[in-house]
Amino acid sequence: MSDPVTGGSPAALEHGDLGLDVAECTDARIDIVLGDPDLMARVAAGGAFGGEYSRPAAQAMFNRHSAEAVADVRAKTRIVELAPRSWLVRLPIVNSAVFETDAGLVVCDTGMAPGGPALLEAIRSVSDAPIHTIVYSHGHVDHAYGTWALMEDPATMAAGGPQIVAHRKVADRFDTYLRLRGSLARYMNQPPHHLPASRDDLVWPTVTFDDRLELEIGGEALHLVHHPAETDDQCYAWMPDRGALYSADYYQGFLPNLGNGKRLQRGTDDWVIALREMADLGPTVLFPGHGEGITDPELIRSEFTLLADALEHIIDHVIDGLNRRMRKDLIVDTLDWPDRFADHPTLNVQYVTPRDIARMVIKRWTGWWDDIPSHWAPAPLTEQAATIVALAGGIDPLVERARSLLDTDLPQACHLADWAWYAEPHHPDVQQLVVDAYRDRIMDPSSNTQDILVYLDHAAAARALQRRAEDPADS
Repeated sequence: MSDPVTGGSPAALEHGDLGLDVAECTDARIDIVLGDPDLMARVAAGGAFGGEYSRPAAQAMFNRHSAEAVADVRAKTRIVELAPRSWLVRLPIVNSAVFETDAGLVVCDTGMAPGGPALLEAIRSVSDAPIHTIVYSHGHVDHAYGTWALMEDPATMAAGGPQIVAHRKVADRFDTYLRLRGSLARYMNQPPHHLPASRDDLVWPTVTFDDRLELEIGGEALHLVHHPAETDDQCYAWMPDRGALYSADYYQGFLPNLGNGKRLQRGTDDWVIALREMADLGPTVLFPGHGEGITDPELIRSEFTLLADALEHIIDHVIDGLNRRMRKDLIVDTLDWPDRFADHPTLNVQYVTPRDIARMVIKRWTGWWDDIPSHWAPAPLTEQAATIVALAGGIDPLVERARSLLDTDLPQACHLADWAWYAEPHHPDVQQLVVDAYRDRIMDPSSNTQDILVYLDHAAAARALQRRAEDPADS
């Protein structure tokens, strides 16, 4: 959900030992992508995350002051009435749901920081009622950072302001955003100075709950139910009188972002429980956190059941492998993916693969060790790399061998490129090998969005060193 071209350049931090700064790596990233139209199209393909894509917003998700991002979100936002007095606001990348009650509006999620003004304008295009309640389905930046604009709405503030309801762990997540500002900027592809720097940069919940909260607003029931899934603070919102369900990120219209290697541990079994529980509620209209709404009750049930079955298939495979004491990489490599999942359009691989999800399930149940004995207390990576170079007969034969594999075994070519890089990152042939190998890896049809972002970061670091060598005065 971040900008694939200019977003924050995590490579700048990953390769901080090389003295690269954010600006250098961002410029190198742009240089690689914008100079190659095919690569540009490939990199940008997966950024929409279920909605229309906005590059200015994606590269400034935390920044409420970006005029360009605010304007672009405004231009791309639309509001759809899925049921009487019930709307899905389709912001770029993410959704918000709005329900008008006799006591005022209930707003489920508020988008990214630059999306706040567009959300408020969309709301005011259909209702003049004050905002009574804001629900954070979870504390991710694309769901809980546009609230600041709603807090500036005159009608809402004249009525005393909204209550902001969330699971109690949302506050813990906000504290984490403050504490790990630099790390999150790296892994979320955002400029570090955009991340919140103080408590005043966030709009905190005013009402929190643990497992379940039942509210009555304007004579209507609103049930908030927590199950750890994409985050440990996620909940869904159920309005039984309307048959309306805001499913947050439990359902996304593609294979969910459950196996993201850059993120904290995500729910596995609980995700399945939530999906089956929501299906059993019998919703007649679905307001998802990403993607199009659904107004066919049977389709809603079948979609939830299918996704639950798919996740359970992965979980069962991992648990069986762990109990048979299989090595972790073999558990992942032996995962099968039946046609009923592989061929279904709403389980398409966009951000992660079934094997990535298997890795997250393994992480849920085991420690950091990968079952390879030498990895328990390994030699420093640079020393390992130097040994590999020596075994290859020097850096030149290693680079040559890697290049010979680019057309026949791209993953192996990238392994060799990495060994060369960690041994001699300032070698010009190594730098070009990294750029070329990971450019090919990005273009590989099997690479998903998360893969592509990792590969582009690494190539950008190599290109940054190339640019520095070409013009030392700019370093």
